[in-house]
Amino acid sequence: MLPVQTNRLLIYPCRLPLLTEIYLRHPHAADKLSATLPDNWPQQELREMLPHFIELLQHDPRSFPWLMWIIVNKEMKMVIGEVGFKGRPDENGVIEIGYSLLPQYQRNGYMKEAATALVQWAFGQPEVKKLVAESHLSNIGSIKVLTALGMKATGIDGEMQYWELINRRTNLPGSVAQT
Repeated sequence: MLPVQTNRLLIYPCRLPLLTEIYLRHPHAADKLSATLPDNWPQQELREMLPHFIELLQHDPRSFPWLMWIIVNKEMKMVIGEVGFKGRPDENGVIEIGYSLLPQYQRNGYMKEAATALVQWAFGQPEVKKLVAESHLSNIGSIKVLTALGMKATGIDGEMQYWELINRRTNLPGSVAQT
């Protein structure tokens, strides 16, 4: 089952020991992934989130695999980014996706490929009924990924646009599953 594989990518969910090693920049992290960790990964935003992810997994082990997944390019054996969720599905079966790709790997379809695979995995979990996301209005690349996933824009608040995708395998109360 894990890692999730695509034609070009391996996508690994992060357990607590791996997250800790990434945070500490320990060489075992690269060994566990059988991949090189670029000097510019993790990027600033993720570096700031790692302590939160570590604490969350320490206090709620059921948060695995609902946090960070690492994207590895199979051919290069290189970490190129991350994709994941902002926590376990809530009581209504809603999860929020987030992702980031190193600049040198953008515009090659990697994030569309990784996000599609992870959404397929998530929608295969019985508790997941809906996927949501947010994107900055100026982030055209992210908007393209969300659109490619089949997500529908649900609103705008300031500079942020909000998105959702209903899991076709389930029905939410008061919602119609997409066909």
